[in-house]
Amino acid sequence: MCSMKVFRMKTDKNRYDRQIRVPQIGLAGQEKLTNSRVLIVGCGALGTYAAEQLTRAGVGHLFLIDPDIVEKSNLQRQALFTTADVKFSHFKVFAAREALLAINPEVTITARNESFEHTLFDDFGKLDLVLDCTDNFLARELINEFCLHHDLPFVFASAAGTSGQVMALKPRFGPCLSCIFPDLIELERNCETIGVVTSLIPLISGIEVSLALQILVAPSAVDWETMHIVENWPLNFAQFTIKKQKSCPCCSHDFSVSTDRNLRVERSCGGVYQSTLTHFNLEKFEQFCQMKQWDLKSNSLVLLVKFEHYEITIFRKGRILFYHFEEEKVAQKIFEQIINL
Repeated sequence: MCSMKVFRMKTDKNRYDRQIRVPQIGLAGQEKLTNSRVLIVGCGALGTYAAEQLTRAGVGHLFLIDPDIVEKSNLQRQALFTTADVKFSHFKVFAAREALLAINPEVTITARNESFEHTLFDDFGKLDLVLDCTDNFLARELINEFCLHHDLPFVFASAAGTSGQVMALKPRFGPCLSCIFPDLIELERNCETIGVVTSLIPLISGIEVSLALQILVAPSAVDWETMHIVENWPLNFAQFTIKKQKSCPCCSHDFSVSTDRNLRVERSCGGVYQSTLTHFNLEKFEQFCQMKQWDLKSNSLVLLVKFEHYEITIFRKGRILFYHFEEEKVAQKIFEQIINL
């Protein structure tokens, strides 16, 4: 069951006095922050630290998206949450919202306890920036396409083990995430298996928020071609220049799907089954859903199907996800029905 809560903002300039004194921001920059609308995808380690910093900085409206509840293992690396949130199984976005409003009640916060792809049918209004704070490569792929489609800047950030990466991206201007990582599956570095050191998170989120503030206040001065690499054990910082790739299928809007795929579903992070469609007939699929009496919604980025307690998401590049399927054979059977349409 998802929910949306919205809180309104009243401006108190005294709160931001020390930040207004910074020449790069000033009163004009603070007003830009006050009028900004930022979407944060993922309310885990990077997301909670980033949300707290943006809340303290006075960003006017934050949208928080994450489907998970607070667990005890989160407390080692994620801000805002407490043992009480674990005890009462609070959703991360709602626990974060409550903590953030206690810090700064001037900020408007919209909280959605859903996966990112399930929010694509919602009208967020005008967004100024998206922060990639997820550890899910499927969500990252969709964030990249979403921002390319809507001509939005976003900040990519990842942290695992003792190292992290951060980069400001404006896909229609500079490289997109697919230019950097042609196979986004390589980004899947699950901290459940490789871990993450506590002190790395504020380092990476601090850089991510620094880039975010620059984008919101002075976008013309932002470097859209530099990847920042951080190693915090031993401590080391590096930067690399990355150019837009002419062969990138996302930038060229070539979303054709390779036929060299394994026609089976595979279990991915979080118990989700996934595969890739080698071909897809939308008209026949719509007829199939109608015959099955399945609920189907679609837009320019994704199709979402719901029936019984199951959900299926199909992205325009051919990736297909199966949610809440307890058995692989059930997901496989439906997948085969779809590819044989």
